[in-house]
Amino acid sequence: MRIAIISDIHANLPALEETLKSIEQQNIDAVYCLGDLVGYNLWPNAVINEIRKRHIPTLAGNHDVKAVDIHNKGSKDSESYAYQIVGKEQIEYLSALPAHIKLEYQVLNKLFIVLMVHGSPYSNKEYLLEDKNENDFTDIFLDCGADIIICGHSHKPYHRILENPNKLGSYFHAVNVGSVGKPKDGNPKCCFAVITINKNSDFSKKEGVQVEFIRVRYDIEKAAKAIEESDLPNSYAEMLKKAY
Repeated sequence: MRIAIISDIHANLPALEETLKSIEQQNIDAVYCLGDLVGYNLWPNAVINEIRKRHIPTLAGNHDVKAVDIHNKGSKDSESYAYQIVGKEQIEYLSALPAHIKLEYQVLNKLFIVLMVHGSPYSNKEYLLEDKNENDFTDIFLDCGADIIICGHSHKPYHRILENPNKLGSYFHAVNVGSVGKPKDGNPKCCFAVITINKNSDFSKKEGVQVEFIRVRYDIEKAAKAIEESDLPNSYAEMLKKAY
């Protein structure tokens, strides 16, 4: 089974469209989204509608929660413009998104847990960065009982392997899938991850989890121009171009 995981689209429809085209070419069995459908760009409703049309299981990112809060409070200030343009029907969808998705796999007569989160198992605002202290990182795995944690939020992709301190020779896998619509790793191409699982996958081994990061070109100028011609800060366009 090949699973594609996308995250942090941030209302960037051109980026999402090209990413979905790429996924269709990858022989993918399932697609999941880790949230942040809105913010920073002009197509939040089209992005949400596309995700819903394709029935992609999706988490609530911190920006999705922010959009719901702004609508509930009726905020009209210029800083919240990216969230004000989210439609009522789309807000209702965002307000019902879950915080986690947990998958259980029975392989090699063992049960392995895959936990998908936006930020961390504790908060959609917490960053699980690649250089996080190893003991602190493994404590999170032990606390939530996961063998693999898949996250987004930082917009910086990585696959980090950590030894399980309670079971020598066994490993945890932390995967950040990067960002579709607003990369921050210096590469402006869309990013998503593909995880391959088969009947012989042993998630507890170092090489037991196959993770591939796929980068996709899209019309950055179209997305940046839409920002520059809107009430959004021009700095958002520069962020797209330079991926920071």
